[in-house]
Amino acid sequence: HAEGYSGGALKHGPFALIEDDKNGKFGATPIILLILDDEHAHHMRTAAEEVKARGAQVIVITDKPCLADGLDDDPIVIPSNGPMTALGAVLPLQLIAYELAMLRGINPDTPRNLAKAVTVD
Repeated sequence: HAEGYSGGALKHGPFALIEDDKNGKFGATPIILLILDDEHAHHMRTAAEEVKARGAQVIVITDKPCLADGLDDDPIVIPSNGPMTALGAVLPLQLIAYELAMLRGINPDTPRNLAKAVTVD
């Protein structure tokens, strides 16, 4: 199960779902954060610090590795491309979703050829 939240919305409920290594059935709750070098970087870094303090496993996707200092020892670094940087951050998220589906034995192409069925006239 996975859900997407804005950094500011984490305080309104999802914090209660975060578990650490000791209490989590499967270990610490993994939280993936996009911390990009933009006007929201400070707020996203604060959100990352708060979930880490609650015991979450923090995974950072960033275009500036120093933004992940103290949060993630091995952040996923993407190229900086101005206002289009956030679009590039979607690629690692899609790959993570695909790999997790494959590890769980879930076919990510279900129903088969959905895009083809929807786009062909």
